[in-house]
Amino acid sequence: MKKTLLILLLSCLGLEAFSQNTITVAQRLKWWQDSKMGLFIHWGPVSLIGKEISWSREGYGKAKYDSLYKRFNPTRFNAKEWVALAKASGMKYMVLTAKHHDGFCLFDTKTTDYNIMNTPFGRDVCKELAQAAHEANMPICWYFSVADWKDPDCRNPATNAVFADRVQEQVRELLTNYGKIGLLWIDFEGGPSPIEPKRVYDLARKLQPEIIINNRLEPFTPDESHAYIGKYADYATPEGFVAGYGKVPWETCTNMGHQWAWRFNDHPRSLKESLHTLLRCVGGNGNLLFNIGPDSTGIFPTEFADRAREMGAWIAKNEAAVYNTKGGVYTPAADYVSSFRDNKVYLHLLNAAKKELVLPAMPAKITGATLMDGTKIAFTQTDKSVNLTFPANKIDSVATIAVLTTDRNMAGIAPIIPFSTTGSIAYAQKATASSSVGQFYHDPTAAFDDNPRTSWKIGRRKDADFMKFYGTNVHYLSKEVMDMYEPSGWLEVDLGRPQLVGKVKLSEKTYRDSEVTKFEVLYHDGKKWVSLATGNKIGAWEKTIAPIKAQKFRLAILEHKGYFEVTEFQLFPPE
Repeated sequence: MKKTLLILLLSCLGLEAFSQNTITVAQRLKWWQDSKMGLFIHWGPVSLIGKEISWSREGYGKAKYDSLYKRFNPTRFNAKEWVALAKASGMKYMVLTAKHHDGFCLFDTKTTDYNIMNTPFGRDVCKELAQAAHEANMPICWYFSVADWKDPDCRNPATNAVFADRVQEQVRELLTNYGKIGLLWIDFEGGPSPIEPKRVYDLARKLQPEIIINNRLEPFTPDESHAYIGKYADYATPEGFVAGYGKVPWETCTNMGHQWAWRFNDHPRSLKESLHTLLRCVGGNGNLLFNIGPDSTGIFPTEFADRAREMGAWIAKNEAAVYNTKGGVYTPAADYVSSFRDNKVYLHLLNAAKKELVLPAMPAKITGATLMDGTKIAFTQTDKSVNLTFPANKIDSVATIAVLTTDRNMAGIAPIIPFSTTGSIAYAQKATASSSVGQFYHDPTAAFDDNPRTSWKIGRRKDADFMKFYGTNVHYLSKEVMDMYEPSGWLEVDLGRPQLVGKVKLSEKTYRDSEVTKFEVLYHDGKKWVSLATGNKIGAWEKTIAPIKAQKFRLAILEHKGYFEVTEFQLFPPE
């Protein structure tokens, strides 16, 4: 009998371990994707001078900056009030800068004296915030820079191994001493991680099996930190902008104000701009991590706190269209975004001057259309379009939301793209490339979306040894890093069937001496690729050609400098 019970007990333990070890990425991400918005908090001794965290260190004076902690005493810090503000603002998780690039630790670490316990304040901020968050059932998360600009061992050829061990111990402290941590937000600051990404990723997974980890352990460029997920991450992190629609998990981080850390005389963005940033993330199938920096006393500036609560009040009236939704089924357009849950589609009209929306056809029957308050709205549906008419006296200055009830669950319906704004016959057609820098935002489809904010960028060389650069002091603009990306490549579109083309347009975003310096446009005649045109600079390039009937067209990048961006590759019928 005892033997049987022992076998049963071991079996149960084995099943439990198996269950924990096989949690899927989708399961890990669900609470976070349902949450839609979190509060980002950049804070530290730098708030005493109102300058940017870490990035102001050299200009202000390294010695002066590094001594600020000696008078950092935020006596008005109250963790419960921070959590309460996040909740009132509609934020569903909190991410605090436990350690930024300047190396200052807001937690009681045993690895360095440069931490909150050695300030006049002398209290573990991470501990108090974690306790308050746990009590309020608010997921607490840590921002953590694997680099440290103050530590002389960081990327030092002789001692970086010692530094890497120190980083690993700091991660262990943060994921051991503060209860359950929802998310680890690693940052990239211009150079490859000074510690091998796998070490941090594996340790985090071991200590907190359900933790979510962003994508900034592996990147070698800012473009990769925005769009490349890689092996040691769960989601991508575009910064300072909303990229559009992404099929992979992503989260935009940006500021309510105009600097990551608190600064003098700063003012929050308008309620409309703040909420549109959120809604474009929701409609783009992503999240928003919205930053507010507390001042040196430990409180959020009144004007910012008020704006955050205004956001929360607006969201509370429309929360069904925000939380626990997916982006789509209509992908974002200039005037609208949409979200959905089960058989309901929420159309967010962002242009208060419009009273009507004409949308592409939907492969589901609409059985009813109302506003969020139940007011019925007029609609017509055909096999070519859906037309919605909003009551003129019900237009919301921020966003007016129509609730479309359909006859089926919308989860199985492919994303529906907006009507083209340019008339390009390459718009939203099947796109491929020799390589690309990310899974969205910089992938091949970005050049065929009528959206100049997205762009295709060439990717990594398959024969490059990226691992040898972790822990070394090379910048993303250095020749060593640039040489690890493809020196040439191609971008291709398949029109689905042969079509007449009489004009080609290309556009490129150039910066920091990055640009295409030699290119060729080709078409496939059914047997081989045939040249249409060549050039040495894209910029805003266009060419009218003798009409060509073909199904596949290609842009070949023959030579380039730096990290060029092809924003659009457009094809037009003969005039």
